[in-house]
Amino acid sequence: MTRTWVLVASRDHARRGAAEGFVMANHGKRAPVARMGRGDHVLVYSPTTTFPRGEPLRAITFVGEVTSDEPEPSTVIEGGWKRAARLREIEPVPLAAVRDHLPTSRIRFGFFELPAADAKAIGGLLPS
Repeated sequence: MTRTWVLVASRDHARRGAAEGFVMANHGKRAPVARMGRGDHVLVYSPTTTFPRGEPLRAITFVGEVTSDEPEPSTVIEGGWKRAARLREIEPVPLAAVRDHLPTSRIRFGFFELPAADAKAIGGLLPS
């Protein structure tokens, strides 16, 4: 079964991941990316444009898919872990447009699984 994961990352960090073909979660922790499976969907929610003090953005900025079977050591954060993924940047979809389907109380955790019904609803709101 395909799952949908929400990762929280500034847009500049997500752009780097898209350019280099990977996702990371929670500053490189292994456990979150180990929960992902090949073919799972990824939504990147960006609270800001850049880290650590960018302009507020509060939008979904990237969508993608996990392309590997296992986490691998990060080349970005020493001791960190990443997961191969194909990401594409989208026109930002503001939090206000998806608030009914994106549990904002979970955003602060930086990584979470989105229930299937909510993933489907948000998917219908994203640009193609």
